[in-house]
Amino acid sequence: MSGVTKHIYEHDIRDIQSMWNQEIKAISSLLPKEYSFEDVVALLKKYYPHEWRSVELKYEYYRIKDKHIKSKRGKTRYNMLPAEKLLHDNLSCRRIMSNKYKEIYSANFCESKCRKAEVELWSKREPKINRINEKIEFAKSKTQQVTPEFIDKLIGLYSRKSTNQKDKIYIIYELKKYYNTKVINFFFKLNDTEINRQLREIAFYHLQSFNYQPRLRRQKYMQVHTKNKKRKQYLKTEYANEHYTIPQNPQELEYRIENGGEQKVKEYDYFISHSSKDSSAVQRLILHENSLGKYVFCDWINDSDYLKRHLVCAATLKVIEMRLEKSKALIFVKSNNSTKSVWCKYELNYFNELNRPIYVINKTDIDNDKFTLARINKEDFLDSNYKQLALLSTNSKEE
Repeated sequence: MSGVTKHIYEHDIRDIQSMWNQEIKAISSLLPKEYSFEDVVALLKKYYPHEWRSVELKYEYYRIKDKHIKSKRGKTRYNMLPAEKLLHDNLSCRRIMSNKYKEIYSANFCESKCRKAEVELWSKREPKINRINEKIEFAKSKTQQVTPEFIDKLIGLYSRKSTNQKDKIYIIYELKKYYNTKVINFFFKLNDTEINRQLREIAFYHLQSFNYQPRLRRQKYMQVHTKNKKRKQYLKTEYANEHYTIPQNPQELEYRIENGGEQKVKEYDYFISHSSKDSSAVQRLILHENSLGKYVFCDWINDSDYLKRHLVCAATLKVIEMRLEKSKALIFVKSNNSTKSVWCKYELNYFNELNRPIYVINKTDIDNDKFTLARINKEDFLDSNYKQLALLSTNSKEE
């Protein structure tokens, strides 16, 4: 194991053991009079669920790295133990699991003190657990929890030697829109190996938003794996410090859809036509369709970096048309808000001209956890003047 790699791995293990020392100290007075190792694990999972999950994720991360290393070199490198086996080696755990400690604890056990300690610790831990839950849910709300077939193509585009830092920025921003194991593992790999500082930091902060607790590597520890001296010098001195800021406007998105490889590989099972005032119901619908393996287009998730309401223009219409053309079917979320929307009318009429399936679902049904789609009655929305109405609305986009 190389010096830098060994240092990072050993640092991770020390952090885990240090964390458990503090947590075991906190839950030691909550143990029943007669307890087992399973009781210790149960208490850690209850009062420190995200911390326990972080160890499981770290184990999975190093297991995947070992699997890859073994396929290349024939043997593993890290051999990290699963969470429960690793806990067996923890000094604080070994201390409270010793027969002498158990005898003293049992002899001095007081049920009322134990219950009081439970209440006190939970009053401290519950707000923190809830804050982390909210943080994770907020991060997930900006993604789709599904793995579209084109994910592998996006990752493949990123990994090409010919892909420059600018194009990698566009690809990485696309990948941030999906929450699944494949994408999270990709961001962990970037955080570990990406030489470019900007890209590595994007990966780091994205993982942090889901509470994955990655470690941001310093630039001086980044390794360049090439024997070509000229390329090595370029990667270390120029590529490592390149920086690009995406122009966040509809015109830029229109250009990328027409020319960017990260956009050309994408297609959608459904385009969701809706009012932004019904975003809560739409989010629930998206989660339902994601659970069925369906990938949908929703402007405030998929194109939130570009389609700002104060930047609505002719390019916005063009982008919407291109997204509709890349969709296999359309779902109209019917509500008092959406039936009045000029933009929904535009999307419905344009998609009808593509001669593809259009479905409708009432917002009230979504609110009641009913997600049955029905074919729409075209007479409810057909309007030959729909393009002119939308153009008139480009100065202030309707909800």
